[in-house]
Amino acid sequence: MRRARQGRLAARPVRVSATPAVRRGRGPANGAVRIRPARPEEAAAIARVMRAAVRGQRDRYPAALLSAWGSLPALYHRWAMTAGGERYLAAARGARLVGYAAWRGGELTALFVRPDEAGRGLGARLLARLEAEARTGGARRLRMVAALAVVPFYAAHGWRPGRPVRSPLPGGGALPARRMWKLARRGASSGRGAAPGRLGHGGRRVSAPTSARNWPPTPARR
Repeated sequence: MRRARQGRLAARPVRVSATPAVRRGRGPANGAVRIRPARPEEAAAIARVMRAAVRGQRDRYPAALLSAWGSLPALYHRWAMTAGGERYLAAARGARLVGYAAWRGGELTALFVRPDEAGRGLGARLLARLEAEARTGGARRLRMVAALAVVPFYAAHGWRPGRPVRSPLPGGGALPARRMWKLARRGASSGRGAAPGRLGHGGRRVSAPTSARNWPPTPARR
């Protein structure tokens, strides 16, 4: 089996909200984008969406930080969707995944959109669907850790900023971020804005697995 990346992983890593669209989408817009529950077998496609979204932030962050941020393997996403207890939404244009969002209980753990889909409202659609699903599941207060670049996007959709934090990344680095929260009530998400990318899957640091046999990771000592 292929080995997963060695080193430290940010478990509920930084899939934070991290992909504010700085450029308008330039990719093909043929066909409507459908948002639906993601499937574990789509883990590799989800990992590619995250990497593309993170690389789209190259004008905002150093290359080494982007490399660590976008390094979560498909194995992580498959685990998160199953034993990890996270729920994923996939945004697909035809057979191609162009975005995804994830949450666990009342915590938004990821929201990423491909750069060539940015500026078309897909991030806002994913966010609204996720909020509605979390509310239906019983969440009364939503929370997340958002990359600083996308705080304005979430603020435009009713999220309130909390204290600044540094979200751990694979390899031991950290991404400047901010905690955010929102009451889960109907009609609360009415703002407009560009698509985000998420920061982290919950901010807990974990030991990286060396193969599928010892996945999921175990929390590392702080």
